[in-house]
Amino acid sequence: MTKDMIVKAAQEAAARRNEVFALNDLRVDLTARRVWKNGKPVRLTPREYALLEMLIRKRDLALTRGELLTTAWGYEYVGASRTVDVHINRLRTKLGLDKEIQTVFKVGYRLNTNPGC
Repeated sequence: MTKDMIVKAAQEAAARRNEVFALNDLRVDLTARRVWKNGKPVRLTPREYALLEMLIRKRDLALTRGELLTTAWGYEYVGASRTVDVHINRLRTKLGLDKEIQTVFKVGYRLNTNPGC
């Protein structure tokens, strides 16, 4: 490895260690898997956190219920399950993201980080 490769690898590792997402008064440390709202810790279930992480990592993109279900539960989406909808509503309530977690008609959900959209 060259010196430049070592420096780049160290910088990438540091960025991963400090992977923090911020939106309004919400802070999510994606490395430590911790969530804060107004500076106070928020307890999420493992499924809620998995959904939130997927929405953050794919922010501003419409995600199907199947994609969200596969990521958070680890199995293929079959039929008309309301599981994702229930967990999304819990996230909206716990995190105050009623406007930011948008329902995409006949598709699924999107975390909108663009104000006014």
